[in-house]
Amino acid sequence: MEEDIVFAPLLVVIILAFFVPLLLTRFKRLKLPIVVGEILAGVVVGRSGFGWVTHDDPILTLLAEFGFVFLMFLAGMEIDFASLNLEQSRSSFKNGHNTRVFGPLSLSILSFLLTLSLATIVGFTLLQMGLVQNPWMMALILSTTSLGVVMPVLKEQGLIRGRFGQTILVASLIADFATMLLITVVVATVSRGAAPNILFVSVLLIAFFLLYRLRVVRVESIRSALDDLSHTTARIKIRGAFSIMLLFVVLSEVLGVEVILGAFMAGAILSLFSSRADIEAMHQLEAVGFGFFIPIFFIMVGVDFNLGVLFGSIDALLLLPFLVIVAFLVKLLPTLLFRLQFTWRETISAGFLLSSRLSLIIAASAIGLELGIISDSINTMIILVALITVSVAPLIFNRIAPRFTETESHPIVVFGAGRLGISVAEQLLGHQEHVVVVDENPELLAREHSLDDLEVLQTHIDDNDQRLNAYLDMANAVVVTYNNPDLNLHVCQVVRTRYGVDHIVTLVQDTNRLKEFENLDVTVFNPALDHAALLSLLARNPDTYDLLTRIDDNKDVTEVFVYNRDYDDKALREIELPGDVLILSIRRAGEFIVPRGNTRLEHGDHLTLVGSIDYMQEAHTLFSPEHTRMRLRSVGFEV
Repeated sequence: MEEDIVFAPLLVVIILAFFVPLLLTRFKRLKLPIVVGEILAGVVVGRSGFGWVTHDDPILTLLAEFGFVFLMFLAGMEIDFASLNLEQSRSSFKNGHNTRVFGPLSLSILSFLLTLSLATIVGFTLLQMGLVQNPWMMALILSTTSLGVVMPVLKEQGLIRGRFGQTILVASLIADFATMLLITVVVATVSRGAAPNILFVSVLLIAFFLLYRLRVVRVESIRSALDDLSHTTARIKIRGAFSIMLLFVVLSEVLGVEVILGAFMAGAILSLFSSRADIEAMHQLEAVGFGFFIPIFFIMVGVDFNLGVLFGSIDALLLLPFLVIVAFLVKLLPTLLFRLQFTWRETISAGFLLSSRLSLIIAASAIGLELGIISDSINTMIILVALITVSVAPLIFNRIAPRFTETESHPIVVFGAGRLGISVAEQLLGHQEHVVVVDENPELLAREHSLDDLEVLQTHIDDNDQRLNAYLDMANAVVVTYNNPDLNLHVCQVVRTRYGVDHIVTLVQDTNRLKEFENLDVTVFNPALDHAALLSLLARNPDTYDLLTRIDDNKDVTEVFVYNRDYDDKALREIELPGDVLILSIRRAGEFIVPRGNTRLEHGDHLTLVGSIDYMQEAHTLFSPEHTRMRLRSVGFEV
C-alpha cells in the first residue's frame, strides 16, 4: 500500500508565505526584501531551527523545484531585448557629431567581463585552498547580479529612466543572461564532458532562435484567436505560456542540459513575443509565480539551510567575511568604468547596487551542491552572502545615489523645428507644458525662437550635449517630427535605449516602415491611417475632440500616476479632488477601470484626469508629489 501523502508541512510553508510579507510591512525600517524574510522563516522551521518541515518532503520538493523553474522563467521574461538593441544605427548620422563611444551596452559588457575575470581569480584561489572543486562554477556564482532587486530599487528612487538608470539596468540584464548561459555550459561539462554537452546547449539555443524567427504568435489570425480567448475561462495566453515553459524544460531534460536554461529561454521567448496587449497576461503569470510557487522555493532554501556546518568550522567562519568582501569588490572595481560617463558618486553607488545577489546565486549554488563541486559549508556561506548583499547593497545605494536639483516640471522634448514640430510645441505650450525643441539647424531655430516660453537647443541626438542629456534623463515624453524616416528611427532608438524614455511619439509617413517603429514600442502617427480616426472622432464626439485639441480655453485632459502612499486602498468617494478635477479612467496592470465612488486606488494606478488647467498641477502634486517636479542633473557635480 502506498504511503499516504501528508499535507501538513505544505500548510506550514503556505502560512509562512502568507505571514512573512505582513510582518515585514509592520517593520518597514528593516527594509528587508520579502525573499530574505522567506528564507529566514524557512531557517526557523527547518533543520537549523525547530525541524517542523523536512527538506525531503515529496510534495514540497516537487513544488519547490517547480518554483525554482518558474523563477527562472520569470527572470527570462524580465529581459527587455529592446534595451539590448543599444548601439544604435549610427552609420547614417556620425558625420560631424561627437558620438559617444561608450553606451549602456558597451559599458555593461566590459564591466561584466572584468567582473568575470576577478571572480575567476577568486575561484582558483578557493580551489588552491581545497574549498571548491570547480573554480569556474565559483567564478560564475560570484558574477551574478539580482535583476529582481535592481529594477525595484531603481523604480523606487525614480532612476529607472535616464542614462544612469538604464546603464545599471542593462548591466544587470547582461550579468543575468550571461551567467545563466555560462553556468549551463559548466554544469553540462562537469556532468558529461565538454564536447557533447556544448553541442546539446547549442541545440537548445537553435530551438530558441528558430522559435523567435518563426514568430508564430505574430500571425494576425492566430493573434486574434489568442486575444479572443484570453478573457474567457480558457485563459489561453496563460496556458500557452506554461506550454512554452515546459516545452523548453523538457527539451533541456532530454538533452541533459540544466533545466534553468530552458526555463530562462522560454521566458525570454515570451518577452520577445509580448506586446502592450499582453501586459495583463504577464501580470497574471507573476501573480501565479510569486503568489504560490516561488515563495515555496525560497522557504525550502531556508529549510535546507545548514547553520551547524558554518558554526562547526572555524575555517568556514573566517572565510565568510572574505567572501562578503570579495562579493562587493568583484562588482565595485569593474564598475569604475562607469566613470567614463558618470560622476564618482553615481559610479560607486552603481557598483554597490550591482553587488545585490539573490535568486540566481542561490540557484547556482544549489546546482553546484547537487553536482558535488561545492561543499555544504560553501553553499551555506553563499546563501549568507546573498542575504547580506541583498540587504546591505540597496541601503548603501539609496544612501549615496546622487540627488537632483528640482525645477518646474518634467519636460516634453520635441525633436525637429520644422512646421510640424513648432505646431506641436505651440499646442503643448497652450496646455502649460514645459517644452524643449531640439534641432541642429540654426536657421529653423532662429525663425521660431520668437515663441514665448519656448526653450530651444541647437544640437543633435548624437552630440554629447549636457543640457540635452539632462532634459532627456527626466523627460516626460519625446515627440520626433523630422521628415527623414531614418533619422526619426535613430532618434527613437537612442531615446528609448540610452535614456529609457517610455512615452515616445513619432511621425511615420511610410506605412511600410511602421513595423520598425512598433518593434521599439513607439507610439506612431501615420497621416494616411490616423486622419480617418480623427475625422471620425470629430463627427461622433465633437466636444471630446475640442477638449483634447483646443488651447484657447482653460480645460485640459492629463494623466498622472498614483505614487502617494496616502491614497493606497482609498475609495474615490473619500478623496477631495482640487477644484473641478474629475477622474475619467483608471488603468491598472494593462486593464482599464471605469471609476465609481467605491473604486479603491492602488499604488501605481494610471489616472486620466479632466478639469481646469489651474487645478491640474495641484492634482499632480496630490497623487504624485515626488514625481511632479523635473529633476535636472547638476552638471559637473562630483563627490
